Amino acid sequence: MSFVSSAFVVLFVVVLAARLTIGRRKVESAYLAVLLVASIVFYAWHVPVYIFIILVSAAVDYYAALAIARTQGSVRRRLILTVSLAANLGLLGFFKYANFLSDAVIQLAAVAGLELAPPDVSVILPMGISFYTFQSMSYTIDVYRRRLQPLRGFQPFFLYIIFFPQLVAGPIVRAVDFIPQITRPRRLNRRAFYEGAWLILLGFFLKIVCADNLAVYVDEHWHRGMRETADASFSLWLALLFSGQIFADFAGYSSIARGLGYLLGFRLPVNFNAPYIAGSLKNFWERWHITLSTWLRDYLYVPLGGSRISRGRTYVNLMLVMVLGGLWHGAAYTFLAWGAIHGVALAVERALGLQHDAGIGRFRAVRAAWFVVTQALVLVAWVFFRSDSLPGAMTFVGNIAALDFSMPPAWMWIGALFLAPIAIHHAWAWSVERGVVRPLSPRVRAAVAAIMLYAILTLYSGTSDFIYFQF
Repeated sequence: MSFVSSAFVVLFVVVLAARLTIGRRKVESAYLAVLLVASIVFYAWHVPVYIFIILVSAAVDYYAALAIARTQGSVRRRLILTVSLAANLGLLGFFKYANFLSDAVIQLAAVAGLELAPPDVSVILPMGISFYTFQSMSYTIDVYRRRLQPLRGFQPFFLYIIFFPQLVAGPIVRAVDFIPQITRPRRLNRRAFYEGAWLILLGFFLKIVCADNLAVYVDEHWHRGMRETADASFSLWLALLFSGQIFADFAGYSSIARGLGYLLGFRLPVNFNAPYIAGSLKNFWERWHITLSTWLRDYLYVPLGGSRISRGRTYVNLMLVMVLGGLWHGAAYTFLAWGAIHGVALAVERALGLQHDAGIGRFRAVRAAWFVVTQALVLVAWVFFRSDSLPGAMTFVGNIAALDFSMPPAWMWIGALFLAPIAIHHAWAWSVERGVVRPLSPRVRAAVAAIMLYAILTLYSGTSDFIYFQF
């Protein structure tokens, strides 16, 4: 079941009907029970038995938080937190990295002259485990840091973990932001409904019109970009098409999730803010997958010392965080390379003082040049993210670096038409941020909504799974 399936439409209509009819303040236990049951049905739709995995993860953190709250000694509190984190990371590691580690052991054994047989059991990745594991961990950590009081009932806590609009692919929600909303009165609000409907329509437009049409060209021709015979223009255009696809796909999901949350009375965090206008790698991560980058900053980078320690350690921390961020996306060397590219680039950017508009970065020509470098590095990194092997990705990038440009085939120009809305979106965001134009008025937004709806109905080419479902 996904946002673009008929089963989901039926499920959401039932939940929305409950939103409109049950109670006046929408904090009644009956309405919360409907949300919880709907979330369980949504998650158990594909592999029903996997509901027990998310249940175990949630139960561990729920009871660990209670134990931490009533424990005084710092050593014992830290021990309970360690047990909680180990359980969460253990589940994540087993299901997400067991196959990867098994293959790595077999390859190392082959280098040593030993022949090992692969295990007969193949582990199927539970849907959304990377996202709900981080959410559950943030709850226990915040209780440990005394930023949050633990809940005294498992049902509302489990609703926080399994809330279906953002369960599978985010945004990653913090307990300190979501849990207070469970008991907050949610009276019907016309402006909230309008905002929710707008976000849902925008998300479907990005997914169905932009991402799915771009996927037709990317999926069919990506392997050709990894051939040594591919010219620079072919490979470059293909990389540009994928950069548009992954933005529209993931930002589309996040927008739909936020819109569904609005309709059900919950505010979910912004996850994307025009990342392709970022003038630095730091700014890119302030705009791309914001809830992941801030999670890694607050729960990993800062505890490691952040930038408060020596410059060398700061660079090591940046590298470590980004490599782990790459590994979070998937158990593959290509994701590790993707994270390493960003880690090295962030370290170099900090060393040069280009992460902010000060020092050498205050010069307009330098900022413009670094903008080009930033976006070029992001594009190169996407090649590794999309490719299924390191050699193939390196060949792909080498084809671009050869600079033997020629006229791209006609289908690429047609595919580029679906990049146009993404480019317009970013150009408009850039103009609004700089005060060149004002945000859309309600009438203009209504006109744009009508255009997007028409495009959804006429440019539908079949849907593919959301890219981040695999994480």
